[in-house]
Amino acid sequence: MKRFTVFFLMLILTNLIIYSEQINVKADEVKGEESRYILKNNVLIQKDDLTILTDFATITLINDEWRKVNTNNVYITGDTFEATSTSMDFDLQTEKGTLLGNVLAKIFMEESEIEINSDQLQIDNNNKKYEGSSKDLVLIKKEDYIINAKTFVFVESENMLTLSQNVHIINSVKKIDMTSTYATFNTQTNEIEAQTVNLILEVSEEE
Repeated sequence: MKRFTVFFLMLILTNLIIYSEQINVKADEVKGEESRYILKNNVLIQKDDLTILTDFATITLINDEWRKVNTNNVYITGDTFEATSTSMDFDLQTEKGTLLGNVLAKIFMEESEIEINSDQLQIDNNNKKYEGSSKDLVLIKKEDYIINAKTFVFVESENMLTLSQNVHIINSVKKIDMTSTYATFNTQTNEIEAQTVNLILEVSEEE
């Protein structure tokens, strides 16, 4: 009887969401409430190119739309990114969300990728915009570049990474070590513009 009830609830949940928002939801255990569903174990939430995997999530009704998702440990992917964190709040209608705790993310570009390690990451999937911060420093890696900053903003369409507070950019191959208060980094050309700069360029000595 319990298995039938869970299966029946899952069918109701899946059908409600699919027809209103084109969202597919699967889970081993489902508990339905008036304005919220609780999903447990092997949870899968899909909307177009967006996929959310977790072992615990809730989906809440907002203005008659099933849109607010809260999770514990989560793995989320889109067509140009993937990320993990210890918790996430996400709006399925606007496709905007915030990942918190041990955030590890990758943003995929045409010829390279950016790796991000931060305490917090805000994702705007429709506009392909990412904003992050850390209590200490965010760590960003792109090819030979290792970048630290307190906060960053990356807009895919502009290929522009904006860095603020305690910015530190290192490239051991090109022998560059730069600190600044603010910098922009073009992820397509690797061009850097910065303010209040301390720059060290290493020059090899002749033998």
